[in-house]
Amino acid sequence: MDIASETLLRLADPAARGGVLTGDALLAIVTVAYELDPALVTEPASAIFDRFDLAVPLGSQVTASATFRRTGEPVPWEVAAAWDTVPIPGADAVWAGAIVVRTATVSGTIVEVSAVHSGPDALTATVRMSPSGEDPAPAPVALPVVISFVTTGAGADPRALLRASRLARLAAAPYPLAAGPAGAPARRVDRLVCWVVPATVFDDPGWPGAAATTTPDQQRADRLRAARAWLAGQGVAVITTE
Repeated sequence: MDIASETLLRLADPAARGGVLTGDALLAIVTVAYELDPALVTEPASAIFDRFDLAVPLGSQVTASATFRRTGEPVPWEVAAAWDTVPIPGADAVWAGAIVVRTATVSGTIVEVSAVHSGPDALTATVRMSPSGEDPAPAPVALPVVISFVTTGAGADPRALLRASRLARLAAAPYPLAAGPAGAPARRVDRLVCWVVPATVFDDPGWPGAAATTTPDQQRADRLRAARAWLAGQGVAVITTE
């Protein structure tokens, strides 16, 4: 079985779905869908599945053929026609539901900021806050989502993925999207596309964003981070599988 099919089966099985849609993966998705600062999320995100449909087609394409037979003069032409409908591939899966996040509200006062150089190009900052004693406990917020999934294997072709994303988004158009709760972050995109790709895809040096002087693991992480940054502007999230 190819990797893309295996991934789709894991998404299809409610018991295995959490192994793909982990807390980190859900956070990567919701921060593309909403103007949400991931640094403020205090606990792993979780998912609500109202619908999870597989192999969602875009529609049907009609092909027709006809034969014409003249039975004699002056009898009119007789026409016989037959047609077939061929589904147009849309999304590998469409999820309609919500992603639940808990975000911190900080009302204390900054009393100290310190910075430490952790590498030639890295800077780690530490902020110390004075306790206010009034910060409320993080409350769960369910952010509605409609997400089309495009799965692929190790030989992911970015051009093919981008083309598939357009059809996948159109396949999700009939799914209603609920309004966000009061006080929710602003929505960036109504119907999100999510690529599900093997992590090894970003070992390919063709993906930009990695420095040649770093380790292979760091290069993979940097390429993924760079891809997520520019794809977010296209309304596309990226999550990876091992």
